[in-house]
Amino acid sequence: MAISVAGIIVVENLVFIAKRVPVGDMGNRWEFPGGKVDPGETPSEALEREFFEEFNAKVRIKNEICKSTFTHKNKTVELIAFEVEFLDLDNIQWILSEHTETKWVPFEKIPELSFVDSDLAIYPKVKEYFKLK
Repeated sequence: MAISVAGIIVVENLVFIAKRVPVGDMGNRWEFPGGKVDPGETPSEALEREFFEEFNAKVRIKNEICKSTFTHKNKTVELIAFEVEFLDLDNIQWILSEHTETKWVPFEKIPELSFVDSDLAIYPKVKEYFKLK
């Protein structure tokens, strides 16, 4: 089974999200950043790599929030969500390699956005984890 990871960063009740480039099945949709776990990587290592590759940002992986499974192109994928924090948010030299924009939004706005299906599936558990309204 393939494994994907999602990093959830919450600061002052705002969650960090990114909009995918307009390519592929879920192009132009918002997501919790992350990606696929490569062979030989742990989920935490994959998430650290993905944040660096996609944003030029270093992060600390904290707690596992939840797991979910979904099907993509007839393959079952396990999605693992982690609580993440930026190591030096004020000094990140942002580079967007897989996204067209990022933003911080109130958690309750996520269902109103065009969010990827797999991340919407974990939304209730993430919301509960952070004790957000």
